[in-house]
Amino acid sequence: MSTPEDEVEELQKRSNELGEEIADAREDWERKQADDAVPGAVGTPKSERGLPEPDPTETD
Repeated sequence: MSTPEDEVEELQKRSNELGEEIADAREDWERKQADDAVPGAVGTPKSERGLPEPDPTETD
C-alpha cells in the first residue's frame, strides 16, 4: 500500500514528465511553423511574435 508521500512523489514525477512533453511538442510545432516546406504550419512562431498590440478601446 502506498503512502500519501509516495503518491505525491509519483504525481510530481508525472507532472514533470508531462511538462517536458509539452515543451517538446511546442518546440516541434514552432520549428514546423518556421519551415515553409511544412504544409499547414504557417505563421510566425509565438516565441518570435512578442506582445500583442494593446486594444485602444480597453481601459484599466
